[in-house]
Parts: sequence; C-alpha cells; structure tokens
Amino acid sequence: MKIPKTEELIPLLRAMVATELVTTYGLKKAEVARLLSITPQAVTQYVRGVRAGGRQIALSQQRLKEMVREFARKIAFRQRPVTETELLDLAYEVLMILGKPSPDRQAIPEEAKSQALRVLRNRLAAEQEAAELFLNEAIKAKDEMVSLLFRQIASDSIRHADIVQTTISAIEKNFSGSVLPDPERLQMLRQHEEKSHAQGFETVKQLLKNDVLKILLDSIDADEAKHDMIIEKLAELSERQLKQSAS
Repeated sequence: MKIPKTEELIPLLRAMVATELVTTYGLKKAEVARLLSITPQAVTQYVRGVRAGGRQIALSQQRLKEMVREFARKIAFRQRPVTETELLDLAYEVLMILGKPSPDRQAIPEEAKSQALRVLRNRLAAEQEAAELFLNEAIKAKDEMVSLLFRQIASDSIRHADIVQTTISAIEKNFSGSVLPDPERLQMLRQHEEKSHAQGFETVKQLLKNDVLKILLDSIDADEAKHDMIIEKLAELSERQLKQSAS
C-alpha cells in the first residue's frame, strides 16, 4: 500500500472527520463547516464521498478509523474550531501507523497482543460512552454543584479514553521505551505538589452544610493523592533508568 503524503492526507482526514461529525454525532453541516473552517457545500461533498475520497482505501485500517472517530468526538464535545496544527498532529500519527515499525521495538506475542487489544478496545468504548452519558447529565443537572461533579466524571472518562487509545497505539506499534525527566526535576515537582496541598479541607468541610460541596472537595483530595502516586512512580522509574544507563 502506498503511503500518502502529508498534503494528501490533510484533506482526506478533514473529510473523514466531517463525515463522523455529521453521521455519528448528528451535527448540522453548517456547524461542521464552522468547526473545520470549510464551507457547508464542502461538508456535503465530503459526506457524499465526492471530495477527498480517492485515497479512502489507504485509511481503511480499523485502528486509523478509531483515531479519526476519537478526534471527531473531541471536536464535537468541545465545540471549538480545529486548528491546522491539530490536523497536522493527527496526520503525523496516521503516518506513523502507516509506516513500518522501527527495528528496535520489541515484538509482543500475537495471542497476548490480540487479547490485550480486545480488552482495551472494549474499555475504550465504555469510557467514550461514559463521557457522553455524564456530559449529558451535567447539561441537564439543575444544580450547579451536581453539574460540576458530572462534568468531572465526563472529563475523567475522556482522559481515560485518551490513555487507553495511547496504550492501544503503543501495543500495535510494539513500542516499549519512554524518555523520562531526570530524578532532580521530578523531586522538585514532588515538592511543589506537596506544598500545593499541604493544608487539607477537613476544617473547611466541618463548616459546610452542603454535602455535595464536601464530595467536590473530597474529589480534589483524591486527585492530589493520584498526582503524588504518579510522580513517585515516575521518580522510581527515572532513577532505575539512570542506574541502567550508568552501568
């Protein structure tokens, strides 16, 4: 299969995203035109397959379709026009998948790989469904604080979907390594993070009469605990990586 050039890929991706926004998310063509900075007539032609369809077969892989669908979902939720940089980033990711894997990447046994990908794709679908569900609940909620809680869950689900999507991509590409910040930098970040939440909300919660507000504050504490865990594990990995490179 001939890999398309970037200048050929951009209009094709724009066409695929436009089609997703109309057919999957039900956006009006005028709104899709605004989000993609094109004309409504172009959207109509994209949906009909009249424009940028010559190389559609090049992007027939399921993984690439999922990438475009995920990109379109983010655009549909945020309602902010796509920048050229975002399209270029998407095109770069697509080209990385279409290209041959690097020889230094370690192969994963096919059976284990298939099983892991199946689990991840099921989880991806579940997270995307949860994001949409809780975003709708946040919009419908009559209480601002309840809406905040639902929006937080929706945001977490979107982030979870991004993480799962990245994991799928890493497994498919047999990617194994990461470049980590040095331990000193991570130690500085850890100190900053600890300083930011040195004082908890216990005294504040004792004064509050609204239990939903207490849940919101508890969610901040839970996030801070997660941040501590992330930085701690990164520091451990960074120190291990440093020792291995020195030996």
